[in-house]
Amino acid sequence: MANLFQQLLNASFIFIVIRVGAPLVYASLSSYVSSLAGIPNIAIEGVMNFAALFGVYFSAITGSAWIGLLGAIGIGVVCGLVLAFFTIKMKASPIMVGIALNLFSADFAIYLLLLWTGSKGTTASLPSKVLPTINIPFIEKIPFLGSILSGHYFLTYVCVLITILLFILVYKTPFGLRMKACGLDEHAAESVGIKVNRVRTIAAVLSCVLAALGGAYLSMGYMSFYSSNMIASRGWIGIAAAAVGGNNLGVVILVTMIFAVAQAVVNVLLLEGLPSELVNIIPYVSVLVILIIIGISTKKQLASVKTK
Repeated sequence: MANLFQQLLNASFIFIVIRVGAPLVYASLSSYVSSLAGIPNIAIEGVMNFAALFGVYFSAITGSAWIGLLGAIGIGVVCGLVLAFFTIKMKASPIMVGIALNLFSADFAIYLLLLWTGSKGTTASLPSKVLPTINIPFIEKIPFLGSILSGHYFLTYVCVLITILLFILVYKTPFGLRMKACGLDEHAAESVGIKVNRVRTIAAVLSCVLAALGGAYLSMGYMSFYSSNMIASRGWIGIAAAAVGGNNLGVVILVTMIFAVAQAVVNVLLLEGLPSELVNIIPYVSVLVILIIIGISTKKQLASVKTK
């Protein structure tokens, strides 16, 4: 037990939290952007799955990890346009469209996997490429801090940059205000000249691109190949984090990192030899506990309002 606490209270553990937290942050940002504009995206799991597969495939056939990344982003754009077309143009339910995309992704990815590799499990037989890790000059030499901040995957630093840019977009630009207006009341937004369909289309595409980056992170950084079960409900965890955070980006990131800590604890406990069947449920239990706490808090707030 003492050895376990030592592993949870050092720089290596914080490094692991950042490493496992990046795809969760991509997923939660994806859900946050779409929900903010009033077009819920529950296809994040499926988009991440598609991007993870196509990123590996494009990198293998071109011999370039960067082209593979562009291919994954392209898949995100296509998925975003599909989501926008059916929900905005065809007036379909975003929930039903999301479910359809998730189911289609799960089955079609296996078909493509079998077609390209002859295997239903992984793309290990493909000569896929991986994105580089980045060692930050000067910072990497700083004791403790350097071992936390330096040496992460390329897409980890991209995740940090995107989070900052998204904060600026949402809170400091007119487009961010338009997104909020579309999410709060589309008719009121239209009455002041906001083109709701355009804003929501952009939000849907941006949401799916963020999810695609999360998928590419998993297959072209965290691992060097695609596996049929590699997303492992990270998309759903991101959706839960965004739901808890609501319209507050800071809270969304905070809740996401709580889930990342839970996932990092899983990694440490697995190294300690504890049963994987028991340990792997920790992130999902943490999601459930936080949702219960938020539910109880909301119920108390509503009760206090009624009594007043």
